[in-house]
Amino acid sequence: MKATVLCRAAIFALMAVAVPAGAMAARIPEKCREAWQANHWCEAGQVGYIAGVEIRSKFLFEVLDAHGHDIEPSAVTCEVCRKAIENDGYCPAHRMGYVAGKAYLSSLTYLVAKGRTIDPASISCDTCRRNSQGIGWCEKHRVGMAGPVAIEDRRAFGEFEDAYRILLKAVEASARCETCAGAIVNDGYCPTHRIHYKNGEAVSPR
Repeated sequence: MKATVLCRAAIFALMAVAVPAGAMAARIPEKCREAWQANHWCEAGQVGYIAGVEIRSKFLFEVLDAHGHDIEPSAVTCEVCRKAIENDGYCPAHRMGYVAGKAYLSSLTYLVAKGRTIDPASISCDTCRRNSQGIGWCEKHRVGMAGPVAIEDRRAFGEFEDAYRILLKAVEASARCETCAGAIVNDGYCPTHRIHYKNGEAVSPR
């Protein structure tokens, strides 16, 4: 099914509410290891993973749009988005990233899509392997790791760290309110609690 970038709210509204959330995985169940490696949802464990972070809210996982969605370029009217589609770029105004012709609804998943997936078992560097258990940068090898995701651009990794911090806040919030969790990662609004969010924090209404 193809989607356009014309209305983020419409895409958000179609997502189904699911189970409460967890936190970053310390031990990955064998039945979910493939999902952890591929940033997928694990039906067997009813848990999803993005950059090694355990997400038990299917609603939040779908809001994050881990694998992007197809777009119709001719329907995109924003010039910045049009250029971003051509060069795998990002539109700050619409908070949309584009990689290989797919659109991503969050800066986090856009950066994950631009990174490389590495099996931590194949890593010989102690620092990189340790970073893959959470998040961190290895100066020696000039690579940042978060779970199985490797990002080799230092500036991009800095942006990723900010998005990762917000993701952890959303995962924690989803145990209380999944709508708040979705709003946290999208600088949005939770109508249930009447809270606006910006950069992962609650802010006063404009």
